[in-house]
Amino acid sequence: MAENLKVGTRIDGIQDQTDNGVIEKYCYDNDEANCDTYGGLYKWGEMMQYVTTPGVMGICPPGWHIPTDEEWTTLTDFLLGTYDAGGKMKSVGTIKAGTGLWHFPNSGATNESGFTVLPAGCRLGGGNFDYLTTRAHFWSSTEDTPLYAWYRTLYYGSKGVNRESSKSRGLSVRCVQD
Repeated sequence: MAENLKVGTRIDGIQDQTDNGVIEKYCYDNDEANCDTYGGLYKWGEMMQYVTTPGVMGICPPGWHIPTDEEWTTLTDFLLGTYDAGGKMKSVGTIKAGTGLWHFPNSGATNESGFTVLPAGCRLGGGNFDYLTTRAHFWSSTEDTPLYAWYRTLYYGSKGVNRESSKSRGLSVRCVQD
């Protein structure tokens, strides 16, 4: 999938996404225009549709699934490791230069993979938003523990990709074709 998922009904960041049969998304700063540009932000449970099976379809369209931690590792390994993969995945340009959406310096950004990562930021556990233009975070469908799940982070000041875990944040989602 070449862009961040943006499916669902927008709710305010102060609200929790719940298992209510409605796909709910956060838009950075509660602004629908940010979902149009950067995609929606989802808590892990909402993205997974409240199951814990790695590789589940979740909120992805039919024929697609939420990538597992192993699939993220396969991607970064293919791009020659976590030290360089982020630059190969990030969209090019900076706000400062008027050529992109990333904060300066957008280190190592070439987008040679065609993944075109945009710095969507995230919704923090308390309902506030942070990191727009400086970070991009992508869920995996693999739990670290019952309270945490793996995700990947790309930063404006690095060409790498970090592996981290949480479940309380609202993060971006990319789907993988089955």
